[in-house]
Amino acid sequence: MYSIYLPRYTIGIDAYRNFHTILRQAGTSCAVYYGKKAWDAAGQKILSALSNAGIAVAAQGVYGHEASIENAERILQDPKINDVSFLLAVGGGKCTDTVKYAGWKLHKPVYSCPTIASNCAPVTKIAIMYHPDGSFREIAQLAEPPVHCFIDTEILAKAPLKYVWAGMGDTMAKHVESIFSARGDTLTYPSRLGIKIGELCFYDILDCGRQAYRDAEKHTVSAAFEEAVQNIIISTGAVSVSVSKDYNSALAHALYYGLTNRKEVDEHHLHGEIVSYGTLVQLMMDHQEDLLQKAYIFNKDLGLPIKLSQLGLDIHEDLHDVLQAAQNNQELIHVPYPVTSERIYEAMKELEEYTGGDQ
Repeated sequence: MYSIYLPRYTIGIDAYRNFHTILRQAGTSCAVYYGKKAWDAAGQKILSALSNAGIAVAAQGVYGHEASIENAERILQDPKINDVSFLLAVGGGKCTDTVKYAGWKLHKPVYSCPTIASNCAPVTKIAIMYHPDGSFREIAQLAEPPVHCFIDTEILAKAPLKYVWAGMGDTMAKHVESIFSARGDTLTYPSRLGIKIGELCFYDILDCGRQAYRDAEKHTVSAAFEEAVQNIIISTGAVSVSVSKDYNSALAHALYYGLTNRKEVDEHHLHGEIVSYGTLVQLMMDHQEDLLQKAYIFNKDLGLPIKLSQLGLDIHEDLHDVLQAAQNNQELIHVPYPVTSERIYEAMKELEEYTGGDQ
């Protein structure tokens, strides 16, 4: 027996007006946790929408800085938290994952209001948790995803351009990784469904991504921008909640965890930015020439990394720590053939010489 929780969401410049219809089903009191910049961008709009819906805010505050168990425990220690009907997460992926983890421990529903379009955390039932110092801790498997996601496109369009830029890079990886990890397996219906949806993550971003980027530069909510946002948050999330956990990631994310062992990479580059480089490395390693060419040209057009130097490292330096961490990462437990540090490095070196094929 299994249950699939496909994303439920409201999108538009007035998405929070749907609080009255959706949130009132959960109750009339809530706890709201957020990132500081996210609250500066969306707080007044959210408080007004909650008030208009007749929902009281019994507790609120900044979630912390990292998606950590310690920050989730701090939420759980709020004496008012046990009496609220639901939790509302307002912000980026780390805020959302922290609140999701706290809601899971409390056995209370969580709703999400992303303020940047950078990942699928607002609709997934995993929480990527870190230690307080920012080092990776675990991927917590939760019972359920947020009940509903409210995507205010006006707020997302006003957010720093770098987030939707990196978000598109992260999104394209989902298709590349899922078809790789599932290769050769007999798939259940949910996994087939998720992998089929995953095609949108790659091909839709290729189609709309360049225009979405140009529109985001002007803080314009356009059809292309809205399409990109839905693929970054919803399509990617639909893959995550549908496929077997073995198919959710592969080398692109394993290499991300390896590269972020280096402080200079972790502190100066975004998740999706680093993952987009890992996508190219995986495609090179797997000899997926057609997808590699498409992804490489897209990255080049948008300024996403195509060479290791764009992440502040040199292909000729000692990368043993990076490669070993990538090889040993949990994302490479279920792949169609052994992905060794030697194989990863060879693909990275080949990518250094690659120019995009015949264009």
